[in-house]
Amino acid sequence: MKLDELACPNCGASLDGDFLPNQQITCQSCNSVFVASEIEAATTVICPDCRTVNPIEERFCSHCGNELKIFCVLCHTENVVGTVFCTHCGAHLANARARRKKMQEDRRRLRIERMRIIKEKEARQQAEKLQNLLDALDEPENHDFAIYQINQLGPQAVQALIETMRHDDDVDARYGSARALGQICLAHNIKGLDRAKIRKALIEMLADPEVAVRYWAANALGKCQGQAAIEPLGKLLRDNHDGVRSQAEQALERIGGARAEEILAQHEKKGLFNWIKGK
Repeated sequence: MKLDELACPNCGASLDGDFLPNQQITCQSCNSVFVASEIEAATTVICPDCRTVNPIEERFCSHCGNELKIFCVLCHTENVVGTVFCTHCGAHLANARARRKKMQEDRRRLRIERMRIIKEKEARQQAEKLQNLLDALDEPENHDFAIYQINQLGPQAVQALIETMRHDDDVDARYGSARALGQICLAHNIKGLDRAKIRKALIEMLADPEVAVRYWAANALGKCQGQAAIEPLGKLLRDNHDGVRSQAEQALERIGGARAEEILAQHEKKGLFNWIKGK
C-alpha cells in the first residue's frame, strides 16, 4: 500500500500527501480527523523511493525493488532504510559505509600495485634467465641443458630464439636456436600466428651458409610441420650435404600430404636418394 493511496475511512476520499506512521490526518473532504493506525512503524517500512508500505521483514520494496535494509559495516546489524545511526552500536551508517568503501578501494589499489610489481619482477627474472640460456647456446656442449631449460619457458622464448637464430654471428647459437624452436613446437601446443612465425624463420634458415644451421632448421620444420614448409624443404633435397638432405626428406615424410609425397617420389625417381639406398 502506498501512502498516497490512503483513503478516508468516513467518506472514501483520497488522502494526498506524505504521511508518517501514526500521524494525525485530517480529511480535506469531510474534515474527519483520524490516525493512520494501519501504518505501524514497528511492523512496516516505507520505501524512500516510491513510498510503498512494506512489511518490516522485507529486504526489498515489493513495488520498485529498492533496498529496504541497511547493514552496519561495523557490527553487521540490520537497520531499516532511513536509519541514520545503527540501532546496535550507534555508528553513523552512511559514514561507516563510506569509510569501508574507501578502505576496500585502497586495498584493491594496493593489491593491483603489488601484483604489478610481482609480475614485473618475474618478467625481469625470466628475461635474465632466458638471456643466460641463449648465451649458453654459444657452446655446443651446453646445448642439451640450455635447450631443455628453454623448452620449459615455452612460447615466451620464441621471439628471442628467432632473433638469435637470424642475427647471431655464432653458428653454434644459430643452430642451437633452431633446435630449441623445434623442441618448443613439439612440446607445446603452439598454433596460429606464433607457429607460422616460427616456420617462416626456420624456412629462412634453410638458406643459411652453415651446414649445421640448415640441418637443424630442416629438423625443426619437421616438428613444426605446416604445408608452407613443403616447397622449401623440397628444394633442400638438392643440398650438397648428405645430412641436410636426409633431414629434409624426414621432415617431408613427417609433414606428409599429397604434395610432400609427390616431391619425394619425383626425387627418388631421379636417383637423388641413391646415397640412402646404397645404389
